Amino acid sequence: MTRTEAGTPPVAPQPVRISLRARVAVDLMRWRGVSEFYDSAATMRARLDEHQDPALAGPPQWLRLTARIAHDRVDGHDCWTLRPPRDEGSGLHVLHLHGGGFVEQTGTHHWLFARWLARRLGATVTLPMYPLAPGHDHRSIWPMVQHSYEHFLSAHRAEDRVVLGDSCGGALSLALAQLLRDRDEPVPARIGLFSPWLDLAVRDPLSTEIAPHDPALGIEGLRQAGRWYAAGTALDDPEISPVHADLRGLGRIAAFVGTRDLLLADARRLRRDAERVGQEIELHEYPGMFHNWIMQPLREAAVARRHLVDFLHR
Repeated sequence: MTRTEAGTPPVAPQPVRISLRARVAVDLMRWRGVSEFYDSAATMRARLDEHQDPALAGPPQWLRLTARIAHDRVDGHDCWTLRPPRDEGSGLHVLHLHGGGFVEQTGTHHWLFARWLARRLGATVTLPMYPLAPGHDHRSIWPMVQHSYEHFLSAHRAEDRVVLGDSCGGALSLALAQLLRDRDEPVPARIGLFSPWLDLAVRDPLSTEIAPHDPALGIEGLRQAGRWYAAGTALDDPEISPVHADLRGLGRIAAFVGTRDLLLADARRLRRDAERVGQEIELHEYPGMFHNWIMQPLREAAVARRHLVDFLHR
């Protein structure tokens, strides 16, 4: 892991040493054509049904049989909560806002990660199944996220509230903290962002430079998903792309990103803008890592998770 410094050059085109398992994971993603879903608006629309299968919107059956899981509904949508294996929890309640470009259901990696959080931190972990674009947009997705936070975390002390978000869930997490600050309400003590998508227009030239090396994402598909979510609202509106918002007073933030992820540009901009206004932030960059690698069974993910645990315990 490396922490970026001002002026750090792009590293994606440069060969880096990663574990054999990570190399295999990248090769498998390329062989399966994972990034093809995000190649274009037409491809994304043609494949929406398989990525929005309602059967994916919840924990796998094997997890329901092996973990303490509770079900609830907010605004008519499912929410799933994993509890620590024993009654003696840490008191932390984690709201994890899953990624998928606002157009995909949760994946197995989200549930494995939630189980790991519950066990490793002794935390209660809630995943809201917010509605998806293009059938829904920010006018229904965003309120459901707010109401989920209020429903599950408002009774907890501010220092026990944690919000995590991967990919588009990072945008939702950051926008949520900004909303709470603007309302003069307690913000989460810690905000963890994994491969966050914070500029829905994907305008940074670095993203274009990295895109050929990214096995998971594509720029044109992301832009289309962003337009669906925004539904006519300007993509530089701070509630749509929270990288444009005032970043002061948001509690402690840590962002985790790999250099093979075209969203590296968003994380770097977040760091620059946060430091400019004195907002506490950590940016952890991991050479050669791809989108959401932190949720995969990799040596590099184990390293990143140790850094995450350190952040959440401080």
